[in-house]
Amino acid sequence: MISKLPRRTVIAGIGAGALVAALAACGSSSTTSSAPGGSSSPALRNITVVLDWFPNPDHVALYLAQSKGYFAAAGLNVTLQAPSDPSDPPKLVSAGKFELGISYEPETFLSRQAGLKVTAVGALIPTALNSVLATKDSPVKSISDLGGHIIGDAGLSSDQAFLKAIYTKYGIDPATVKTINLRTSLISAMVAGNVDATIGGFRNIEAVQLQMMGLDPLVVPVTDAGVPNYDELVVIANSDRLASDPAYQQVVRDFLSALAKGVQAAQASPADAEAAMATVAKGYDPATLAKMVQTTIPLLKGTGPVLSMEPSQWDTFGQWMLANKLITAAIPTSDVMTTKYLPSS
Repeated sequence: MISKLPRRTVIAGIGAGALVAALAACGSSSTTSSAPGGSSSPALRNITVVLDWFPNPDHVALYLAQSKGYFAAAGLNVTLQAPSDPSDPPKLVSAGKFELGISYEPETFLSRQAGLKVTAVGALIPTALNSVLATKDSPVKSISDLGGHIIGDAGLSSDQAFLKAIYTKYGIDPATVKTINLRTSLISAMVAGNVDATIGGFRNIEAVQLQMMGLDPLVVPVTDAGVPNYDELVVIANSDRLASDPAYQQVVRDFLSALAKGVQAAQASPADAEAAMATVAKGYDPATLAKMVQTTIPLLKGTGPVLSMEPSQWDTFGQWMLANKLITAAIPTSDVMTTKYLPSS
């Protein structure tokens, strides 16, 4: 089965109507309690975490932490809420509508540039996933073959910046490349032969789908093609509340501590991780979903402790975003991320 669910999008301007619609959609959704036996305990602190998209293998540590009761053991009754749109989490967390959210390092910089009050507090996926993909039938057999061909993207400005870096590294003339905005149809366009390659698909999601379809894809992570490393998925919190609300600070600490246990549990038992995702991730062939989870688990561990982020890496990526005109002014790393609330801090 070809999943067409996108996982991310560039932050957009905050229109009042769009925000109200997003809040209405979130408010009407069912909740999932992490309390034992599926019931909410009065002693637990209720928090909602707005995801970047519908449940998928990127979220395996969250759902395993929930199913094993780690959030409840930390005194939290956690609701994992899918958004109406992937750009909603920074807006909703900034507005104080939800306690925490899942977003992306590039979008965290963009959110702060847009005036949103969000700070990354932990890395759920501490490495880049975005990749250049091409099927075995494509004339693109390597990155250097992109010149003179058609590339599909997901419509993100960061994808365009990634392509710019790739063209520079490999000496490709951008004028020879035609780019098509495919948004959610990356795989179907490749299968149909409408594009020769894509950027914006994830190596643990779309690449696995192509592999399971027998299409033996070329998979080149953007970080192997000229883009500095970055944290793909991050947990974001409200920066104002972090600065002034001790109870909120403790919620963030407790949530990250429980989430870290979810990461460790996934690494220790891939079978448990697969079982946790099988109950919540919809629209995937079971065998493909299992393979995606297996591919994702090793990516949960970066070069440091679980959930850790490296300020120097964020410095480098922020400078790269500025140089590539993704942001219009330098944004201090201390304005967009903090390691203060991580379990190891």
